[in-house]
Amino acid sequence: MTPNCDILIHHTKRFMFVLGFILIAECESAKILGIMPTSSFSHQIVFQPLWKELSLRGHQVVVLTTHPINDKSLTNLTEVHLDSVRKFFKELRFYDKLAENAETFIDLGLYLKSVTIKLTYHLVKSKLVQNVLRTNRVFDLVIAEAHFPSILGLIGYYRCPWIGVSSMDPALQYHLAIGNPVHPVLNPDGNLDIADLENLNFFERFSSFIYRNAYIHEFKNELPRLTAISREYLGEDLPSLSEIQSNVSMLFTSAHPIFHNLRPVHANTIFIGSGIHLRKPEILSNNLKTFLDEAKGGAIYFSLGSNVNANILNPDFKKALLDTFANLPYHVLLKLDANLTDVPKNVLVQKWMPQQDILRHPNVKLFITQGGLQSLQEAITNDIPLIGIPFFGDQLSNVNKMVKRGYGVKLDKKGITKESLTNAIKEVMENPKYREKAREMGAIFRDEEVPSLQRAVYWTEYVIRHKGARHLRSPVVGMPAWKYYMLDVVGFLTLIVVLIVILCFVLVKVSFWLVLRCFTNKKSKKKTN
Repeated sequence: MTPNCDILIHHTKRFMFVLGFILIAECESAKILGIMPTSSFSHQIVFQPLWKELSLRGHQVVVLTTHPINDKSLTNLTEVHLDSVRKFFKELRFYDKLAENAETFIDLGLYLKSVTIKLTYHLVKSKLVQNVLRTNRVFDLVIAEAHFPSILGLIGYYRCPWIGVSSMDPALQYHLAIGNPVHPVLNPDGNLDIADLENLNFFERFSSFIYRNAYIHEFKNELPRLTAISREYLGEDLPSLSEIQSNVSMLFTSAHPIFHNLRPVHANTIFIGSGIHLRKPEILSNNLKTFLDEAKGGAIYFSLGSNVNANILNPDFKKALLDTFANLPYHVLLKLDANLTDVPKNVLVQKWMPQQDILRHPNVKLFITQGGLQSLQEAITNDIPLIGIPFFGDQLSNVNKMVKRGYGVKLDKKGITKESLTNAIKEVMENPKYREKAREMGAIFRDEEVPSLQRAVYWTEYVIRHKGARHLRSPVVGMPAWKYYMLDVVGFLTLIVVLIVILCFVLVKVSFWLVLRCFTNKKSKKKTN
């Protein structure tokens, strides 16, 4: 063989290798639609790393979101900014209303029901959403927030596998859709304010049982109405929302044993709750860095998250904050979207602060929070104890679990006074048990076999490769309650027991009658003789 032939063969092999690589990449590249309509930064930030990573891996990703990343370097990521949805929630004063209705689950349920109907109308009629639909794009996978059922119509429109994702423990209906148990005592809903989630008293068990069954009943009754609304704008051939929901291929949950009760789940439930949203450290701005560096005695960070509006805080609450902080020997970073007067010298107020980077600073010794899951994760990652002031939603159960685990204390938002806040701060800052417990929980939280983002990407591509995950689907999905609880078997066994009891009763009665008759006959014969 001549040298020229060797060169030709060598280049041919290289060409075939490159061509094969391109073809494989083309085959593995998928078209993914993300639907994230909840107007909350904490809901959006959890899955932004997933969109970014999927796009960097060559997938074509389109995301309907209220909080776009706006990174022009991500050429495979197209974001549709649902600004009208943000305005929708703002006009409803959604999070303010949640806080107002959080006292009773009946009021909360009725309010969420009305919002769900309005949101369904808003989404399917939205010009931005309709523009996406008109492009007639075909998607290989939909990744959608497992929260409001309003988006189920949009999911079903594309007739492809879908994954439900949640920035917290998913709502009851999505656990049911995937076949996971929703035991009212072992896993009470996060909206219920239950002090000890591992040891419910009778009233708490009763409330949880009623809430669970009322929630499921109302949700099932509402789906036909939402189906009719969705079909009006998305086509009459749209499957029912109940069918769309039950066809979910996989569920990504942010639940974690530190923050939630353990729940037995099926193989298509993937835990990504070890801080998927945690990013690499960034340098603090000069004013924040200087302020924290000078806090030799320690610093406190106060933030009620992105959803608690300062306008709903009564003046006494704000006054109690400033009066308390003014008398502390610590520096205080106060993240609050409010115009405050007479701010103490040891307090720095800003409308927004880079929370993750602040909590990484070695001088920060305490975090006062509303109890959002991402806030707790960020604190625990940095071994920082907390004071929780929950307002609504899963904040209630998150803070109660925090107290149970021993790395923080809880304050009632309605009972905040200078005295109560001062005592709570002194307790956590001066008692080493809280920091020790936070350090212990932090070590557990950081210890994961595979990083959460890597796990989420793997299972996303798994669903794409296999065009769904029906082989992981639990047989309990769609199974009638009487069959799941084996009521027919229990009924049959009960019938057998009842028949045996009746038979025994009859035998005893007959035996008694025979003995009595025999005795009577003998007595009669004696009298005759």
